[in-house]
Amino acid sequence: MKTCSKSPAMLLIYIMLLPVLEAQEVKMEPEVTGYLGEEVTLRCQFIPGPKDDIISQVEWELETPAGDKIKIIVSRGESRVSVLDTFLKGRVKIAEQSLIIGNVETRDAGSYTCSVAAFPSGAFEGTTKLVVQEQKPLSAGTVSAIVIAVMLLLGIVAAIAYLIFIRKRDPKVRHRVYIDTDGPVMDVSRQSVLKRDVDVVYSDVRLKTSRDAPPDDEHTADDVTYADVVVVRHQLQ
Repeated sequence: MKTCSKSPAMLLIYIMLLPVLEAQEVKMEPEVTGYLGEEVTLRCQFIPGPKDDIISQVEWELETPAGDKIKIIVSRGESRVSVLDTFLKGRVKIAEQSLIIGNVETRDAGSYTCSVAAFPSGAFEGTTKLVVQEQKPLSAGTVSAIVIAVMLLLGIVAAIAYLIFIRKRDPKVRHRVYIDTDGPVMDVSRQSVLKRDVDVVYSDVRLKTSRDAPPDDEHTADDVTYADVVVVRHQLQ
């Protein structure tokens, strides 16, 4: 059996040319996701070799899912950009070698080819696939903000429910009443004076003394239950 082997000279030339061959290329992402109504950038980067290559032309072409090939835009420098008459016209532009599509539509999906002509190296091209989706996923910061807002709302609702429960736990509670120990009974909710002989049922009395009341003075009442009552002692003039 005869085997073929490279000579040392050919191997040396191959090793020397390998970096050049690897450096000269068009670098693109295999797949890019665009969202309806938003802007998407299809990146195309020409990586030159050791020579001082000059880009003479950049061209973009779309191959639709149906297999139709549509030339979109041709750039021969910043001042010479030709946008062809397609459904993408008015929504595309070139930034260096990359293609920017605005207001993305469903029909924009497909395979996009970026062709770069550089002197003196020659022509290079790369392809990326554009996938169009309806809704952009929420960022982590947005999700966190929504969670915090929901938690705050639930806390407010729980606090309101707790207050309602406390106010209604005793069915006998009807009004908040302030009592002057030396004067008439005042129903604040009705803005009226109650007679002394009216039967009133109260519970959970909080006794509040004024600064002018004697420290050892006591308030007594017979057969009375108080509910949510603030008692104030002072002398009527």
